Amino acid sequence: MKKSVISFIAVMLVIIFLGVTAVTGVYIPGGWTMPFRNTAASDTVDTADTTGDTDAAADNTADDTANQAADTTEDQTADDTAATDTAADDAAVDTVDDTAADTLNENTATALKAIIPSVLDTENGIRLGLDLVGGSRIVYEAQIPEGYDMSNLANDMNSVQKVIRQRLTDKGFTEATVTLTDDNRVTVEIPQITNPEEAVQTLGTTAQLIFADADGKEWLTGEDIAKASYGYGRPTGSEVADIHYVQVQFTNEGRQKFAEATESVAARSTENGGDGMNQLYIVMDDQIISYPSVSEKIDNDSCVISGAFTREGAQELADLINAGQIPFSLTQVELRSVGPQLGADAMRTSLIAGAIGVLLVCLFMLIVYRVPGLVACLALGFYIVIEALIFSLIRVNLSLPGIAGIILSIGMAVDANVVIFERIKEELRAGKTVKSAIESGFKRAFTAILDSNVTTLIAAAVLFFLGTGTIVGFATTLGIGVIVSMFTALTVTHFLLRCMVNFHIRSPKAYGLNDHALRPRFAVLKNFKIFGGISILLVLTGLVSLILLPFGQNFFNLSIDFAGGTEMEFAMHQTVDQNLQSEIGGLFAEVTGIEASSVTSSGDNNENVLIRSTSIDSQKREAVIAKMTETYGLTEGDIYNNNDVSASVGSDLQRAAFLCAIVAIVLMLIYITIRFELTSGLAAIVCLVHDLLIMLSVYVWLQIPLDTNFIAAALTIFGYSINASIIVFDRVRENLRTARKEPFEEVAERSVWQTMGRTINTSLTTLFTVGMIYILGVPSLKQFTLPLIVGILAGAWSSIMLSSGLWSFFRKKFRKKRV
Repeated sequence: MKKSVISFIAVMLVIIFLGVTAVTGVYIPGGWTMPFRNTAASDTVDTADTTGDTDAAADNTADDTANQAADTTEDQTADDTAATDTAADDAAVDTVDDTAADTLNENTATALKAIIPSVLDTENGIRLGLDLVGGSRIVYEAQIPEGYDMSNLANDMNSVQKVIRQRLTDKGFTEATVTLTDDNRVTVEIPQITNPEEAVQTLGTTAQLIFADADGKEWLTGEDIAKASYGYGRPTGSEVADIHYVQVQFTNEGRQKFAEATESVAARSTENGGDGMNQLYIVMDDQIISYPSVSEKIDNDSCVISGAFTREGAQELADLINAGQIPFSLTQVELRSVGPQLGADAMRTSLIAGAIGVLLVCLFMLIVYRVPGLVACLALGFYIVIEALIFSLIRVNLSLPGIAGIILSIGMAVDANVVIFERIKEELRAGKTVKSAIESGFKRAFTAILDSNVTTLIAAAVLFFLGTGTIVGFATTLGIGVIVSMFTALTVTHFLLRCMVNFHIRSPKAYGLNDHALRPRFAVLKNFKIFGGISILLVLTGLVSLILLPFGQNFFNLSIDFAGGTEMEFAMHQTVDQNLQSEIGGLFAEVTGIEASSVTSSGDNNENVLIRSTSIDSQKREAVIAKMTETYGLTEGDIYNNNDVSASVGSDLQRAAFLCAIVAIVLMLIYITIRFELTSGLAAIVCLVHDLLIMLSVYVWLQIPLDTNFIAAALTIFGYSINASIIVFDRVRENLRTARKEPFEEVAERSVWQTMGRTINTSLTTLFTVGMIYILGVPSLKQFTLPLIVGILAGAWSSIMLSSGLWSFFRKKFRKKRV
């Protein structure tokens, strides 16, 4: 008893400590920073002996935006070179970083550094998205070279959009937006960076990249580079210590060009009787950013550039090489700050709604499960602070899709507890003691929790590795949330329940046992055709709308994010606050007859207003300008923008989302087949598609704008729906092991009713958090949460009414007898 009290108090103190740490953070003067953080430290030059048959040396200089001072020298001795092999182990390109930085900056040493950033520290911790805090807006214009084939402009500008979006994703800005304006302009909005000049440095230079020899002959351009990436370790395996390096991957054509270039350049080495000018210069914006020496022909898909790099130096070189993939140079023509797209109150109301939702979840758990409910509340507190700390440490991007991932992971955290508690109640009804029921409940619930969470993690992993932009942000929060929730349920909840037993709280009623167990009210599988018919009617609208969309028949209310539209900007000569934004939004709707997609502040001191909407004709634009001029006393010079803009969700992002969905479905099907059987996997996938189509139908029925929030809503249901079906299938599998002579339909029917309480309760707890955001949130959040609510209800419906019936149908179709 005494040990249990001490252990319980210790765990509570840890939770409180972590909670305080999450809010306040840990900062010390000149302190240690995480390895994946940028530091202001400079590194002295390291040297290594040359190895292998290839003797190559190079000097890497930093771009003007790098935080280091570089003094280069042309006189290098053999002892100052470092060689490294390519991925093929038979060729090498080597560099030496001559950065002359001898000591740490004294100011840096005395500055406060974050060991654990506070969740409120947006500089060192969680990054907030454009929709929550705004950021900076940069407009670039393509500089068309003489003789350029203008018929390629549209495709090349799409390439520009894709490259910039990927570059921002690689830098961690997954919630940045990239849109095309007019024929040759691209607009980039980077969240949270309110200093526009800093945003330009973050995005990097946009000039063309070339690889040239000492005579200036161009051998390769950025189009020949597939990707450059920073790495840390021993790339060839021959290094004596971990090093910072850059790996450059070539296209098929680029590989051939690089082989020809290195063959030509290597012939000029003194060893081969040449003039010693055997450097291959990497040039960006007429500045040499690196010039490795080459002593032999290199014919490989990739090469490694290494030497005495600092982390920042290697990352900077990789970023610059990636920047050169843009097919033509871009010139910055506009630079300003922009306000939050969801309005200034969105963050505050979301936090309030989320807090109320969590409190309702805790109250529900206490009422339904009593002592285990109290344990679940404590475990949920632990889960929230751990998740917050991890989000701060990895600098997660938190915008509306990220919030969706958090909502879903909180629902799944409670879900795991509900599965456990329902199993405990079943064990208590079977006559077991409280202590025995707890141990048996955890043991029996483990496989259900494992399988349901693994399928969700598969989806999150695919979205993270194959996705881009907001897809990556959602996958990050969802994946972390699922892992932390599973750990919390299986360890913290288990420990706390054991403590309750040791505190002599051993009455079955204290653990939620009652005489009102859910009993069969109707036959689910026998009425499968009726339930299936209802579902067909519900999904029909979404299915038909989706099929007809590629044929030009659009029944969706496509927003500017998917269909492009109109962007207008006015100088208001006053601070554009929330009230003025609402007023201008009403004015725009009155004149045009449509709601603006967003009305945000922009420019210096937030004195400009930026209006985005679906496309409107020239007459309506003139009417808007006239109304704005009349109402606010504007002049012609106050009209900054009046342009058509492309979809911010470009074809590349749409293809990425579709590819992610297909790959995730295939992998989940494989996993479910291994753990269960193929027919159950098919049933789970059909339920998943059913839930998504119902959500699509709601978008059509209510004409909810189909914008970037739709991707977040669809991905949320994608991760949530499969979880519910797996819980039912796990119970079917368990019951089949002990009822081998019983028909499958009877086993499945019993399993559905045994898990129905879990399905209903977890749906309710998830709806508490989502519902409060719908009730208290700003209009944009309501448009996001309403389809989410429908999707959650559809998931509950499909897991109860359809999943087992579909499994039975597929078993008969494919003549399967047993699991």
